[in-house]
Amino acid sequence: MKYEIGMISNTHGVKGEVVIKSTTDFDRFIKGKSIYILNPDKKEFIIKSVKAMNKGLVVSFEGITNINEVISYKGQVLYSDEKPILEEDEYHYRDLLNKEVYNEKGILIGTVIEVLEMPQGHLLRVKMSDKTGLIPFRKEFVLSVEDVITIREIEGLL
Repeated sequence: MKYEIGMISNTHGVKGEVVIKSTTDFDRFIKGKSIYILNPDKKEFIIKSVKAMNKGLVVSFEGITNINEVISYKGQVLYSDEKPILEEDEYHYRDLLNKEVYNEKGILIGTVIEVLEMPQGHLLRVKMSDKTGLIPFRKEFVLSVEDVITIREIEGLL
């Protein structure tokens, strides 16, 4: 099964390195790991090196030594077939998207449309009938995540 792990946002220098915007909470960009793009056929890369920079991860691949070999991959989504091991109360972003959100009284609040990463933690952006709201993805607010998400709705939260 394929897991989206990032996107090649740009090239870096002339030696074939690329800048990658990671879209995963898991450490997927490790030397020696295999990742790939679908363009339209599967093109596999083995990670040679990874450096964290302000603009993203600067990654080089085995066998690629020239900017001309990677420039056409700019904007491509990266995948891995390696399933990350989740701890209890951890979720894949995609498993939270489009889930309905109910309060503890069983009243429908809305649907999750986005998961945001913030320094303080993750937020769920919920589309309600007439607006959107943000719910901290913390045990104090999120009571359960199953087929639906149940939250503790406090005054001023939404």
